[in-house]
Amino acid sequence: MKSFAITGLLLLMLATGSSALAQTYEVPKNYVLKTRDDYARYETDIIRTADWLQQTPWKAQPPKMEEATQFFLKWIKGTPAVTIRLTEAVMNLSDKNPQLGFVYMAAFSKFVLQHKTGFDVNNANIIAVRAVVDKYNAEPAHKTDEDIEHLIELDKKGELNDWVISMFSAEER
Repeated sequence: MKSFAITGLLLLMLATGSSALAQTYEVPKNYVLKTRDDYARYETDIIRTADWLQQTPWKAQPPKMEEATQFFLKWIKGTPAVTIRLTEAVMNLSDKNPQLGFVYMAAFSKFVLQHKTGFDVNNANIIAVRAVVDKYNAEPAHKTDEDIEHLIELDKKGELNDWVISMFSAEER
């Protein structure tokens, strides 16, 4: 009974925390992205943007979703801190639902920013692909995508990490 109560409390805290983030997140306004220091100044905002994009349904706040996406795209385009290779695997995962491409890039960026020392590109790709799968599963407005459905099946078998490593390392050769 005690473990059930603890589990219930944890789930309640997670649900409350997610909705609190969705309500309190604000897209930066009047941001300036010219120098290395400018980009570094917004790293915390990028992490918050990644979380917000992951947790917010696509159709919930269309103007804010567009602003958040544009802020992220302008930042990622010029930041020296993160380099993302948009491989064929990533393109295939976002061809039916283009928003998933932003989820991948934002999750990858968040991982890079949170793991500046000891960064591992395989782990970054795994985290980013898992974010895509999680968003796909949680997103009521997603279009069915066989590529992601395949990843869901691989994950059930415990083979998703191996797939990510093999697909992304093959494309880097």
